[in-house]
Amino acid sequence: MTDFDAQTVIEVGGWNPRYARVIDVQVDGDAAAALIDANGDGADLNVDVYLRGGDGQWAEVASGNGSIQTHGVLATWTDDDRLALTRIHEGVD
Repeated sequence: MTDFDAQTVIEVGGWNPRYARVIDVQVDGDAAAALIDANGDGADLNVDVYLRGGDGQWAEVASGNGSIQTHGVLATWTDDDRLALTRIHEGVD
């Protein structure tokens, strides 16, 4: 599973495919982020961050209800329910 898409989000993130709806996916090399409507009604949106390991497999490294900064990646949830994925240099001013 080297490509990252909505199906990858559902499978790797452990979301129930009967209810969860992937709203947006952003990928930058070995980092990715997804905005997920957890129950399909728009009331519970989550941001997940994923990293691809040396074996080519994706793993979820963070999940929350807002923008997330982790592992040198910033996933920003925008006002129009989109994601911006940015590489950052943690600890550098």
